[in-house]
This record gives sequence, C-alpha cells and structure tokens, in this order.
Amino acid sequence: MIPIRVHRRLLALAAALCPILALGCGRVPGQFEILNNQVPITAGGGCTIPVDEAVYSGKGMLDLSIVRGDFSTAYFVFPLIENNLPPSAGNSIDPNQIQLSGFNIDIGTIGVVPDSVATVLHGSSLLHYQTAWSGGIDSGGGKISASVEAFPVALAQQLAASGSFGTEPSVVFNLKIQALGTTNSGRSLQSDPFDYPVEVCAGCLARDLGPCPSAATPANLGNGCNPAQDEPVDCCTDNGVLVCPATVASP
Repeated sequence: MIPIRVHRRLLALAAALCPILALGCGRVPGQFEILNNQVPITAGGGCTIPVDEAVYSGKGMLDLSIVRGDFSTAYFVFPLIENNLPPSAGNSIDPNQIQLSGFNIDIGTIGVVPDSVATVLHGSSLLHYQTAWSGGIDSGGGKISASVEAFPVALAQQLAASGSFGTEPSVVFNLKIQALGTTNSGRSLQSDPFDYPVEVCAGCLARDLGPCPSAATPANLGNGCNPAQDEPVDCCTDNGVLVCPATVASP
C-alpha cells in the first residue's frame, strides 16, 4: 500500500506534468476554447463571420417551417476559437499553432420536452456527429472564426413532422460544440466544450407574403447565412413550400 502522504505527492506531480505531457493527460481547460458565437455580417445578402469578442449572440432561434431539403443545415453556429497555448519563442515555425480539423456536435434539450419530441430524439443517430473544417490558430491568444453546421436538416424535418411546434418557441435545444485540431508539434487537441441554446418554433420568424413571386419587395430579408435562423424574414409560397426571402416579380 502506498502511504497517503506519498500518494498525494504523486497526484500533485501528475497534475503538474499534465500540461507538459498532455498526450496522456487529456484536455487542459483554458488552453483551447470557443469564446462565443459570432454574429455574422449579412449586409447586402452576404455572410461574413467576424473575429470580434465584443460582437456575439448568447442564444439562437430556429424556425422549422423555413427549413428545406436543399439546405446544408437547419442552423449554423459561428464559433470564435482561441489558442492559449504558450507562444513560440522565436521559432520560424510555431510548434503550438493549432491546425483545425473539424468539430464534434452533440445535440440535447434543456428542460421538459413533449412526448412527441422525445420520441423523435430517442435513439436518433442525428444527435451526435462530426464536421470538417480547416484553419490555423496561432499560439499565445490567436483567434479564428468558423462556421459549423450544427443542426441536421433531417432532424429539423422530423421535428416539424411531429406537429409539436407552433409560432411560439416551445422547446430549447442545447448545441454542444468542441473544436478539433492538432498542433504543429503533433499534439491532438479538443477544445473546451461550448454550449449554445437554441429556441425552436414553427412560424415564429417567417411572414408569408402570399404566392411567389411577391408583388412587394420584402422588408425583412432575414439572416444572410441561413434564412431559418435568428432574424425575421419575409417569404412567399411556391407549391406550398415557403421561399425565404421572398422572390419578387419582375417590373
């Protein structure tokens, strides 16, 4: 049996060595983290993700009625990622620069959900997956922003078909995201997990202007990165399907 005093010393030594021997000790909190969800710049219909700690969103909103099968995702998260590994000491190649490879996404719920929603989620393979991404983040506090497809279209369509959602958000989903990467020295890393709550509805963001094309120019163009999220949008209807923002009749 190892004496208690010696055992404590061994634990303290292991804790001290973990930042150095991280390959065997796992993630070290604060070294590689997602700071927030950036608010995209969408003026003129564009979609540019800034790198600005002061401009972020604390929660999102997803309108299931707008999601179509040709969307790449029902909801995007735009993480601002920081590399707090020690900076390079004059090396020509930064050994602690992190090369991003992608993201882990885990989707859960917050609070009580209707039975019909729980049935859709039970055993679903759409709640846990990985996406690819690339980019280099310099050590010593370097930052980069990214775009994460954080809510599968198929899941959104299944939830819409459950009939559980109306124009008032009724269920809050939690999108847990971790960035994945490898340092230039070959160390594999996962970022600290980042939790982002998204309220879900069916019809809370969309305003139907009638059949397509619309006679009026839409006043609300929605989110330029994805019309199904976060901002009100004027839509028209084409064979029973919402088109957002609405197409406009030629003069």
